[in-house]
Amino acid sequence: MKIYVNFNYEIIALDSPPEKYEHEIEVEQTRSELFGDLCDACICGYRYEPAYEMLFNDDGSNARDDITGEFLYKMDSEGNRIQTGWQLYPFMDFNVLMAIQRQYEESQRQIDDLTCVMADLIGGVYNA
Repeated sequence: MKIYVNFNYEIIALDSPPEKYEHEIEVEQTRSELFGDLCDACICGYRYEPAYEMLFNDDGSNARDDITGEFLYKMDSEGNRIQTGWQLYPFMDFNVLMAIQRQYEESQRQIDDLTCVMADLIGGVYNA
């Protein structure tokens, strides 16, 4: 599966490239393995971004930049952060995402019900 993200690593599409994206990330997991049965709108409330090896102080706390307060990371010989893997997490409020998911599931139930009604009508007309 391919994950397409913007500059902030916010997911904007899966498998089919959108018009504009910053990074294309190929993963071994399937959609259902990563996201379960979440709808596309909920998935777009997640980030999929690199995780880096952090620096720690002697007391075990995370090392931070003295000026900006941002976390510091271990660097390789070329001055790049050392990537340890990937992290997937919601950047939108989880309760909002679950409300979107519930609305999606309800609309899918309504579509299914309407499809059954239409099939009955078409079947009834066909058999008449």
